Amino acid sequence: MRQGLVAAALAAVAVTGCGSPPPTAPPAPSETPVATARDASAAADPAGPVLTFADARLAATADGLAPPTYPVRTNPDGTWLTKDAEDWTAGFLPAALWRVFERTQDPVWRDRAERWQAPLTSETTHDDTDLGFKMFMTFAVDHQLTGDESAKQTALAAADTLAARFNPTVGLIRVWDDRDDAEKYQVNIDAMMNLELLYWAGQNGRPQYTDIADRHAQRTITDLVRPDGSTSMFGGYDQHTGALQRTYTMQGFKDDSTWARGQAWAIYGLATAYRYTQDPRYLETAHRTADWFVGHLPPDRVPYWDFDVPQAPPQPRDTSAAAIASSALLELSQLDPGRAAGDVDAARGMLASLSSPEYLSRNTPFRSILIHGTQNLPEGQQDSGIMFGDYYFVEALNRWERQVGPSAQLTQG
Repeated sequence: MRQGLVAAALAAVAVTGCGSPPPTAPPAPSETPVATARDASAAADPAGPVLTFADARLAATADGLAPPTYPVRTNPDGTWLTKDAEDWTAGFLPAALWRVFERTQDPVWRDRAERWQAPLTSETTHDDTDLGFKMFMTFAVDHQLTGDESAKQTALAAADTLAARFNPTVGLIRVWDDRDDAEKYQVNIDAMMNLELLYWAGQNGRPQYTDIADRHAQRTITDLVRPDGSTSMFGGYDQHTGALQRTYTMQGFKDDSTWARGQAWAIYGLATAYRYTQDPRYLETAHRTADWFVGHLPPDRVPYWDFDVPQAPPQPRDTSAAAIASSALLELSQLDPGRAAGDVDAARGMLASLSSPEYLSRNTPFRSILIHGTQNLPEGQQDSGIMFGDYYFVEALNRWERQVGPSAQLTQG
């Protein structure tokens, strides 16, 4: 279904070389489709392929900051806003460093990853749903790549904390609120991303956690994925009966809109659940949510922060949603070869646009890799670089190189 949807957007996106820095605020992206927005004279990329640029940005961040202050998103002047290890985003820099090590096998990147990961060790008992983001992509991936046994045990301890937030009456893992909150029981679409910690733990000595992850995923499909494939951000439940009381948003435009990053989380989380379980319900729903996402993208393939706002400036984009969805689509292309061409085609359109001067931070003062991300518009967090957007962009480029070919083809005519 997705094959051909982005044909008009797949022309090469050239990345310009370095020059005089622009004003502090990055220019707003144009509405021109990728296929016609680039000058043919920019076909060469004198500073190297996009991965070289991304690696340089990550190295500068890792070596220019010091743990345990973790980059979250960029300030207006392009510097990083940082938070401590308790923040849900703290794992994304070390996670990105591990992905570069995975690709390069350069011990310098392993050293960086271990240095930034170390202060997160005490987070195993942090009673928070987002431990999956923070502890799977660091300690569990560390174990997968290096065989380090202590990293494995740290990740398993975090899985124990996450599993304890599951309420069998509701059949879902509570998010954001205290584990013993008696007033409300909230679950968001984002929580699908944290299930990999439980699925992985289920294969590494905690088999009961596979059932918890499955129950959560199956009820999420029922309650938060709409019949047309779009998603609600939140569900509110009666924790005594398990009944769904309402669906709503906290970061989207309105309760019945489709928040762009939430839709991307759904695609990615469902694809991951299928990889671990081979349950066809997860694959079917992953495709359904992906088809909806791709089918509602603007011409240049980078979504606005919510699909129900006017799809034009001055509404801000969310490059992090495009990065997440791109990586998820490349995962889907491996899981379902019969639909691989369409998935790769859709990922190519988004990655080509993200690799362009419209969205890459090259030739700007921004220390992130990508610009024009929206973390939480209702709280004024918009039009910035975002560390988790950078992580998923690097992961997607890694997958592209491993599965499709050199990432240089994304920026060549």
